Amino acid sequence: MASDQPAAGEAVYVYCFSLPNIPIPPDPGVDENHPVKIHNTGKLSAVVSWVPLEDYTGEAGESNLQDIAWLGPRACRHAFVVEQVMATAPVFPLPFGTLFSSLSALDQEIAQRSCEVTAVLEQVAGCQEWTVEATLDRYKAIDYRLDEGLRSGRIKFPESIGRRHLEEQKVRRQLSLDLDNWISEHLDSIKEELTPLAHGFRNRRLTENKVSHWAFLVPVGQVEALRTKIEHMAADQEGYGLSFRITGPWPPYTFCQNSS
Repeated sequence: MASDQPAAGEAVYVYCFSLPNIPIPPDPGVDENHPVKIHNTGKLSAVVSWVPLEDYTGEAGESNLQDIAWLGPRACRHAFVVEQVMATAPVFPLPFGTLFSSLSALDQEIAQRSCEVTAVLEQVAGCQEWTVEATLDRYKAIDYRLDEGLRSGRIKFPESIGRRHLEEQKVRRQLSLDLDNWISEHLDSIKEELTPLAHGFRNRRLTENKVSHWAFLVPVGQVEALRTKIEHMAADQEGYGLSFRITGPWPPYTFCQNSS
């Protein structure tokens, strides 16, 4: 247990919550000058270290948090500490820069959130978060749907080359207008195939050109099955213009957030 208190001008930096009496991560904390400690309280523990308060607050703190050269290495060390804990116990990860003025203030927070944190730790035990991103080549998708319609006989063009060209452009416009609805239904069916392999599912915020961004809470024993299914699915969906990317394992950040 972290029995000492931060010195004047220092704050308690918290990486994650976990079960009591977990092993102490061996590597330094975010600033490399203070060791990581385990603070046990009740049925939970907090993984903590001390940090200079001025590094995270005031004008200097604001400047640091905007400076990628300062922020990047510390964010990586934060993530590494959480991953070290995750290797031995379930974790409730906290965002970079989570500070408390004292261990007493931290104890109050843990007491208030004890039921929430305990429920999440029970849910994520023995599981890993894996994310699946999908991107769409819209032109390739329209080509595929047009070809599919022609092969099925659902779409037919006139024999005249001129009229055929005009009709094809009209059909392509219709397919483009309907593409969002079509891809949404298509992705729903893919998601239904994957969810039986997971203990939890969440939609994540879409960025850049992604058409879906999913988080799955996957039992460790099912990870290889999920990866294999995604690989096969990616090959099958390539003709539709869909590309899939799976990443992980991650600490279960997505499943420690309240559903929107």
